[in-house]
This record gives sequence, structure tokens and C-alpha cells, in this order.
Amino acid sequence: MDLKFLKTNNNVNYLTEEQPEVSKTYILVREKENRILEDSEVIKLPNVNFNEWPIRKKSANRFLKYMKAKGNSLNILDLGCGNGWFSNQIASISEKNSVIGLDINSHELEQAARVFKRENLKFVYADVFQLQNQFKETFDIISLNGVIQYFPDFNLLIKTLDTFLKPEGEIHIIDSPFYAENEIENAQKRTKVYYCNLGFPEMANSYFHHSKKLIEDFKTLYIPKNSILKRFYSKDSPFYWLMLEKS
Repeated sequence: MDLKFLKTNNNVNYLTEEQPEVSKTYILVREKENRILEDSEVIKLPNVNFNEWPIRKKSANRFLKYMKAKGNSLNILDLGCGNGWFSNQIASISEKNSVIGLDINSHELEQAARVFKRENLKFVYADVFQLQNQFKETFDIISLNGVIQYFPDFNLLIKTLDTFLKPEGEIHIIDSPFYAENEIENAQKRTKVYYCNLGFPEMANSYFHHSKKLIEDFKTLYIPKNSILKRFYSKDSPFYWLMLEKS
């Protein structure tokens, strides 16, 4: 991929202008949640046994198995890559694949670039909605792992990503919540209470609850266990793994 970067800073490549206030607020929230990890911890992900990581490891392994069967020489975009752990896992499948981990959190991107060093892996800062020209028909696979809730307009996001795909390309959504229509209002209230208790009530305005109706055209590659008891004992993801082929 021949990309024209605005700048490169600490091995992070910038395709659009930085919005530092986005990173600052997010990092403050993560610190309050005690979820900021040291480099020595990030490099082990997802192979750790605290918080949600044993569950996320299962989701990641399912996806990696799928990707291994897809073959080599693929261009892959990991959107909302954060500290880069999932991008690194994808890049480890084959050196012939080219992987971009993309986010708008410069703090985590710099950590990702510092921790994960592979020839076939780049970490990029960009607003995904400003990349229609740079990324047109570029990727075979686009992954979104645990990030859908940070995008306000789901349909606009998918429409945009569809233009990034090569013919027969695929969008994959992993470990992300979707809600029945009658669940959304209560979920919004819970989110508001959660961020108010953290001391960051404004963050509730940046967390979005998407309806299951929006994913009716997606193929379901993993279905979570239905009962609470099964979820507890299986210790597996409560979220669907969804795939959409290029329209």
C-alpha cells in the first residue's frame, strides 16, 4: 500500500490531523478503570488471566483460525486497534499478509508501535471517515474487535468500510454488543450511571447502543450461549461474531 502520511511520530503514521483531546479523555477514563497496561503486559495479550482477557482470547483464536484458512498475501485493516494486541495477532499468521492497525488514540498507538514490531504491521492514526480516497478497494479483510460501541452511526461506518474492500472482501465484527429495541433505553441508562460514577459523565455521549436490526444482513459466524448459566460455565464471549461481504 502506497500511503502518503502527514507525519510519522514514534513509529505511528498519521494520515489525518491529530485530535489530542480524544486520546486524553479516553486515557483518563481507562486510568480510572485501572485498565492502563504496561508494555510488559500488553506484549502478552491476550494470553493473560485477568479481567475479560480469557474470553477475548477465545474470540481471537476463532478469528485467527478463520484467517489462516483464507490464505496469504492479504491486506488487512484492524479498525480501532487500541494498543495493537489484535493487530499483532493477525500479523503473526503470515509474513505475506500486510496489516494496518488504525485508531484515533495516539497514546495507545505509540504503545502499540513500541511493543509490536513486525515488518508486515503498521500502526496508523486516522479518522476513518476521511480516508475514502486513500483506502478505496484496498483491503481483503477489515476487523472491528470490541469497538462498534464507539461509532455513533453504524450504517455510515459500514457504508464507508465497504468502499475500502476489494471485490469479495469481508468486514468482521467481534466482541461487540448489539441490543434488542426494547433493551436500548435501559442500556443507555446503565452506561450513563457507570460513567457518572467514574466521574466522566460526558463519556456517556461517546458510547453508543446499536440495534440488532442493523445487523440483519450480516452472517453470524459465532453465536453466544443463550442462558446465563451456560455463559458462566463456558467462559466464552457473550457477543456475536458477524461477517459481511462486500456489496
